[in-house]
Amino acid sequence: MHSEKQTDLSQAGLQIAIQDIKDELFDTPECDYAITQLLNRWGNAEQAEYMLDEMLLKWGSSPEVVALTQRGYNEINALPELLVNNDSVPRKPKKSSATTLNVVAA
Repeated sequence: MHSEKQTDLSQAGLQIAIQDIKDELFDTPECDYAITQLLNRWGNAEQAEYMLDEMLLKWGSSPEVVALTQRGYNEINALPELLVNNDSVPRKPKKSSATTLNVVAA
């Protein structure tokens, strides 16, 4: 039961961080990309990948959007390799600020 509460708190924190990103970056491809990065870093690669797919449907295939989605897919694919090559246990980000994410402005 204790771990269920921690999971609920983690999910609530993740949702707050996502809302903070939305509030700061509004409804833009960069906002979706930043949320994708956050999801990936929190171990939700499947959800992050789904969001990248949705980005293309939502924003079209402009060069900027295609570049952001490709970069996102590369990051999702690179994360497992980084974890395998790293002996330490990865930690979830303590701070949920959009300013700590690598957001590319169009």
